[in-house]
Amino acid sequence: MRFAAVSQSPVFGGDVGSYDETSALAVKGVESVVAVPNGVAVVADSTWHAHKGLEALAPSFTGGVTQDLDSAKVSAMLRAKLDEIGKIEIEGAGTVDVEYQVPFLMHATLEPMNCTAHVTENSCDVWVPTQNQDRCESAAVEASGLSSDQVNIHTTLSGGGFGRRLESDYVTQAVTISRAVSKPVQVVWSREEDTRHGFYRPASMSRFQISVGTDGKLERWANQLACPSVAATFFPPVAWFDFDPTTYEGAKPIPYAVADFDMEYSGVEFGVPIGSLRSVGALHNGFYVESAIDEAAHLAGVDPFEYRLALLAEHPRYRKVLESVAKASNWGAALPEGHGRGIAITECFDTVVAQVTEVSVTDRGRLKIHRVDCVVDCGRVVNPDIVKSQVQGGTVFGLSIAMREEITIEDGHVVQSNFDDYRIMKMKESPLVNVHVIQSDKESGGAGEPGVPPAAPALTNAIFAATGKRIRRLPIGKQQLI
Repeated sequence: MRFAAVSQSPVFGGDVGSYDETSALAVKGVESVVAVPNGVAVVADSTWHAHKGLEALAPSFTGGVTQDLDSAKVSAMLRAKLDEIGKIEIEGAGTVDVEYQVPFLMHATLEPMNCTAHVTENSCDVWVPTQNQDRCESAAVEASGLSSDQVNIHTTLSGGGFGRRLESDYVTQAVTISRAVSKPVQVVWSREEDTRHGFYRPASMSRFQISVGTDGKLERWANQLACPSVAATFFPPVAWFDFDPTTYEGAKPIPYAVADFDMEYSGVEFGVPIGSLRSVGALHNGFYVESAIDEAAHLAGVDPFEYRLALLAEHPRYRKVLESVAKASNWGAALPEGHGRGIAITECFDTVVAQVTEVSVTDRGRLKIHRVDCVVDCGRVVNPDIVKSQVQGGTVFGLSIAMREEITIEDGHVVQSNFDDYRIMKMKESPLVNVHVIQSDKESGGAGEPGVPPAAPALTNAIFAATGKRIRRLPIGKQQLI
């Protein structure tokens, strides 16, 4: 067995410029240097020696499709796309005209990308933690030059996937290196490589023009979404035709009764690799839609729970979940000064989840999340404890995203490199999460992903209830809350 460390162009699509192979080979245990797509690898007798050899190699890189990109340009391109779509002129007793935005996100798996491959003259064995064996097989076939019946994929346990392990770039690297050195090779990415070479949740921007009648009902709901295609990674034609239901899921259709509904989506291409993150399109659209409906409720002067309930008359499943979460959270009960409750309800993978989040904000703007009550209808349930665990994990995952997570771009490359500057929620920061499972005779839906989408809007709606400050851009981060 040999071990490889990889360095890839920090600018997406860039190529290797130069490196010091002589210095790398002088490092104890280093045996060879191998070219991989958009990068270079050092092979050694241990992972430590491979990484020390990579430091001595000191590769430089040139070119890349994102050389001139930064986060400010990302925002400008999204806003330009929305301007291209155009707003809808609305009239009514009250109107909402708002814009929301979310950033790129990484998957932040605790186990970085890794793969072990052994390529021989007539076989290729791959040991890999993956969510997509077919894609791994295709990558191994292409990199090894063998046929599919000569490739064996051995699926190992995974230290987190969340959609990142749907990809196979690290499989291509391991197979390429093993084929070059004619030995079994294990590739383990550093945290820095893992952070800066992901397939990211796309940055996006969404606008709403909503009119509310004198009776408080929704008269017009117009929504425009600018977002890179999520599905294009797997099926490029969706980007060619600007049609990607996975990107606007959760925004079209919506469950709320509205006399005139309009939703338009248009893709944006930045050159940044895009992938699926836990709950996919419902993640960003859950935040957008449930924030916008909350704004409509306050415009109408109606309690946010009661407002949603009235607009869900045609959806008894939603109503039951919503009523249950209101009861579980003691919605409407008095709270101490500086506290607030927020509510949100979303559907994802045929599962409906409602959440009520309670927060407090001090007079210095310090935010504390006290508790989250969740009610989930995922159809027939075999093991309720597993459902509860999955929804608890999804809720904390969504809260972490809302609070601090963000990938920014500067000079074409990702700025963040590790968990010191890509901060995820710690156990001591996590609130009490109560999950209540509704017994249902519907077909079984998902459990691992549906807890994520309502977490951000329930939190930001709670902040508004506590402070009057409306959060329209994530992460909350260092935004002033008072």
